[in-house]
Order: sequence, then structure tokens, then C-alpha cells
Amino acid sequence: MPLLAVALTAHPYAEPFWARDLTALVERLAEPPVDPADAERQRLFGDVVRFLNCEPLAPLRPEDSPHAPRALLRLEVARRGRLGASAASSATLWRDVLTADFFRRAALRPKDQALRWPIEEENWSSETLELRLRPSSCAQPVPATDELPLLTSELEREVDTALGAEVTHRLLYHRASRLLTLGQADAAREVARRLSPTAMGDALRPLGQLLRLGLGIDPPAGYLALVDEPVLAASRLPIVVQAAAHLSTEARWREVLALTEPYAPGPEARASLSESPQRWDVIYRRALAYQALGEREPLARMWPSVFPALASSREPRVEALRGIALTGLARGTLDAQALTLLRDLGPAAAFPRRLAALGGLALDRGNVRLALDVSERLLLEKSALFRARGHTLRAEVALASGDEAGLTRAIERLLFLRRQEHVPAKDLEEVDRIVLALAQALVTASADLTEARWRPLLATQLDGMRQAVHSRHEKTFPALLAALEDRGPQAAAKGKRLEAFVAVGQVAVGAPPGVEPPPPLTVSWPEPWSLLALPLPEGSWRDWFPREPSSPVSAPAKTEVPHAP
Repeated sequence: MPLLAVALTAHPYAEPFWARDLTALVERLAEPPVDPADAERQRLFGDVVRFLNCEPLAPLRPEDSPHAPRALLRLEVARRGRLGASAASSATLWRDVLTADFFRRAALRPKDQALRWPIEEENWSSETLELRLRPSSCAQPVPATDELPLLTSELEREVDTALGAEVTHRLLYHRASRLLTLGQADAAREVARRLSPTAMGDALRPLGQLLRLGLGIDPPAGYLALVDEPVLAASRLPIVVQAAAHLSTEARWREVLALTEPYAPGPEARASLSESPQRWDVIYRRALAYQALGEREPLARMWPSVFPALASSREPRVEALRGIALTGLARGTLDAQALTLLRDLGPAAAFPRRLAALGGLALDRGNVRLALDVSERLLLEKSALFRARGHTLRAEVALASGDEAGLTRAIERLLFLRRQEHVPAKDLEEVDRIVLALAQALVTASADLTEARWRPLLATQLDGMRQAVHSRHEKTFPALLAALEDRGPQAAAKGKRLEAFVAVGQVAVGAPPGVEPPPPLTVSWPEPWSLLALPLPEGSWRDWFPREPSSPVSAPAKTEVPHAP
């Protein structure tokens, strides 16, 4: 038991306080202390009366005792200064303190019926002293203050010695969460490293756990245990987002779908640019899960709730959703429904580019029919850039199909477009990049072409591309030709740097496709209801009155009676 609890055992002032009878408390405080320990109790509860009456509390001196619980009273006063007018409706003990009838303040007898008698040294045997509290100052405005400067490591040590771990770690949570709210994440992390959520007690433990998770101190698997915590109900969506992101890194897709189901968009729902990134992330995780599980129908049903509503967004998760949609379309055909979705992905100016990307994905998946349909569609575009992509896609389809004539024809048309058509100067460099990308693709594909006829044909095509593009790209082709011929580096002349060629091809490295990280955890950090520690009659302490049920005490008269010592 902490030292303070021992000292306050059988506390005579705690009983009227916890009975919420301020009048009785003031009466007991009027009696002279019986010993030094009783004097300490009076000093503490004298401060309590002034605190409840919103009267100024004098600064504490190091020798003032009991120091720790009285310092916490001043901490709460500073918190009220930060909360300002919102203190009366805040989720803190100030909601109770600023409620006029939370404590009984009535006189034992109405003022007009009281017999007044001068205070004398000699008392009658049956004489009692009736006191009156000064009128409450709680309706008066308070100066703006902040409790953070008072939350020092020195106070932490003092509270830990006098009041124990639970109070200490409650203050550590409050200090770290206030620092984080003010954008001082590094300082908050330093404080939170000393925080033990289990020491905060069962009611506040989830707050400490969430704080350490949000600061990256504890592994993200911990979010899963907090999803259904009642004290965190207001922050459930951000917690679900973090938990789902963790599950997705472990490919636990069924659990992702179950966890995010309450936030899934309904059949008639439409996403909105005004929605939080957390809701977008839920949609993104569900799309990933459907894709990984091969559940194409629920994935297709989801798209109308996302696009075109988010068509103008460039947010990373929305871009990732576009990628998932294109991957799904690459398995099908270029029918009216597919074209509608492609346009809905937006923005409108990006339609040809997404069409070209779809063609490349289709070819990668062996969907030659779709790749050809896409190339034909691209060749109908007015822009030379997209027609160049159409020729490139047609060339890759021909190569994949073993069609020598088709490959030659497609490349000839691509290079004719580069040389003869009136391509705007601003687009010429992009057309050159398209040609170079095709050259790279030819060399990459040559690794799988075993027939002798292909290498000479591809070398001829590479040389034609070299001549067609701008001369500054000349240096790119020797390496491509060397890789095509599968020859080693040439000997360098004396004093010259060795020119090395590398084989070009596709290498599987075993890494899974990239998954977008979740948005940062953004919550309004709940504050502890109370920062206090006040003794109970039997000597232990409690932070404040139970919040449920919360009903004011009955008052025998409206007259505000109640002075404190």
C-alpha cells in the first residue's frame, strides 16, 4: 500500500466528500486538527473544497504535504484552463464539478431561520458551529492555461512513490497523448515507452495500448485485440483500418473481409471525395481480399460504389484500386461493361493510357484476344502517342503468337509514325520512349525463343529502331544487341574502361505485389476522466466518482449555503 494510503487510513474527511456532502465536509474541516497527520488531511481537503468551489489554489512549496495529491488538484485546474468553456460538457470530471447540484451545498437550516450568535472562547455544552461556504466561483471565466508544463518527470516520480503505479501510468498516458495531439510525436514516444498499459487498470488499459501502437512502439498485431473495446468505440474505424492492414500483410483475407464488413459500401452506396482516407482504405483492403481469393463477382459488384465517384482522385489507395480493377478486366473481354468501367476509373484524359495498360496486362496473362482488341481501339485514337502504343501492343501480340510478318508489319508502322507523321515536338520524346520500351520487350522475349530464325529478325528490327529514334538514344542499343546475341563483354583498349553488356530478361524475386500502407492512425485521444487521486474512508484512493449511474444528489434547499476554511 502506498505511504499516503497508510497515512490516510480511517480518513474522517473522506466520508462526507464521497457522500457528495460539501456542507458536512466544511463542518468537519472547522474542527481543529487532533495531530500532525490530521493537519495534513485538513490541508488536502481544504484544497479539495477550494477546488470544488473554483477558488484559486496557492502554489505548493516543496515542503508542503501531502504534496502529490494536492499537486494533482492543481493539474486538474490547469486542465480546466485549457478546456475553457467546453469543460462543462467535456468527458472529464469538470462535467461533474461544474454541475451546480452534483455536490450538496444546502444549509442545515435556511438562512432566514438561523440564529446568529457571536463566536466566543467559551462554548455551551450543546453549542455547534454552523458554517457557510462562499458562493461558488465556477461560473466565472478562467484564464487560459495548460497542464502539460506541470506533467514533469519529477511529478511522475513523486506520484509513483506516494500513490502507486496506476496513478503514475494514467499521468504518463495523459502526458504522451497531449504531446502527440500537439504534434510532438518524438517526445510523446519517449514518454510512452515508460507507459505500461496494464498498470493503468482494466478501464484505461486499452487507451494505453492504442497509444503505444499508434506511436509504433508495439507491433501492429495488437490492433486486433482493440477492435471491440467499448472505451475505444468512438475510434473503431481507425482501429479496424490498422487491424485490416496488418491482416493483409499476412494474407489473412477471409479475416479482412469479416473485420471490414460493417464498413463495406452497400449496393446503392457511393463513395465520396469528402470521405476519410480510412473509408477508402477499407474499400481498398476488401478489393485486395476479393482479388486474392479469386472472388470476381463481389469485386465487380463493388466497383459502381467506388467509380466514377472517385474518378478525379489521385490518392494512392484510389490509384491502387484502379490497378486492381484493370487486373480484373485483363481476364475478360473488351465489352461495353469493361469500357464503361475503364472510363469510370477516370480521369477522362487518362482513358487511352489506361486502355494501353489494360492491353499490356492482358498480354501478360495470355489473353491475346483482349490485347488485340485493345490495340485496335488504341489505333483509333487521334493522339500519335496512343496510336504508337497500339502498334507496340500489336507487335508484342505478334511476337507472342510467333507471327513474324505481323511483328515486322507492326514495327514498320510504328517507325513510319515516328518518321513521317506530323508528331508534335512535345510528343516525340514520348514516342521514342515507347519505341525503346518495345526494343526492351523484344530482347526480354528472345530468351524464350529457341528457333534460330528469331534472332536475326529481332536484330534487324532493333537496328531499324536505332535509326528511327533520336541520336541521343544511340548508346542504348549496343547493350540490347549484345544481350540479344548473348555475348560477353568486348575487350577494352589499353587505358579505356571495359564496356560490359548484361543479359536482359525477367527474373522472379519472390516478392509479393506491393500493398499500400494504411493511413496514419488519426484519433481524438480520449482524456482520462480524472487526473486526481483522493482517499476513500478506509484509506485507499479513487480518482473520482463512478460515472454510471450519474445523478445529482438531492438538496434540501435551493439556498447556496455552504465557508471553507
